[in-house]
Amino acid sequence: MARRARTSRPTKAGPDRPDLPTSFDQAPAALDPGAFWDGVEAGPGTEVPEHVPDLRLHECRLSGLDLAGRTLSGLHCRDTEFHRCDLSGAVLDDAVFTRVTFTDCRFTGAVLDGAGLNDVRISGCRADLARLRMATGTFLHVEDTSLRGADLYRFTARDCAFLRCDLGEASLEDARLAGTDLHGSTVDGLRGPLALRGCRIGPEQLVPVGALLLAALGVEITDRR
Repeated sequence: MARRARTSRPTKAGPDRPDLPTSFDQAPAALDPGAFWDGVEAGPGTEVPEHVPDLRLHECRLSGLDLAGRTLSGLHCRDTEFHRCDLSGAVLDDAVFTRVTFTDCRFTGAVLDGAGLNDVRISGCRADLARLRMATGTFLHVEDTSLRGADLYRFTARDCAFLRCDLGEASLEDARLAGTDLHGSTVDGLRGPLALRGCRIGPEQLVPVGALLLAALGVEITDRR
């Protein structure tokens, strides 16, 4: 009996792209609590109240939307694009993002504690002082983004990458980052450098990362007496 040849699946190299429709419905004038947007395109003219609980976004495109300082509790977001949106100081605790992209957005001081980021790409953004405490990322790729002073306490990463990012003074205490790519990223003043165990770096990062690890281990470099 002839045996069927086994076919190997291609290795997944990055986040899956959002599955978007070919056309969108126009967003309502205001974003209401508990709203379910499916196939909606929203812009800067959409009014967003201070607190929007239980929001669901499916197959949406948001461009220039002002979400700064808003509390979006219970947010579930799938197959959606954010472009030039302002999420500075936004509270997105326990939010769930699946196949979502953020391009040229602001996350300064945003709070994403306990969030789940699955197949998410963040590129060209500012996320200084952002909080992702106890959040999880699976195929989360962050590129050309500033995360200076960000708090990633107990962040768990699976197949993630922080490429050409500024991680200066970020906190990685008790984070699990094994297998994470850090190529091109700056790490000056990084806190909790032992969390870098199992990460991948480039040759040019050997000296700064090595210095961080030696300091964390209490190794002193002195002249021989």
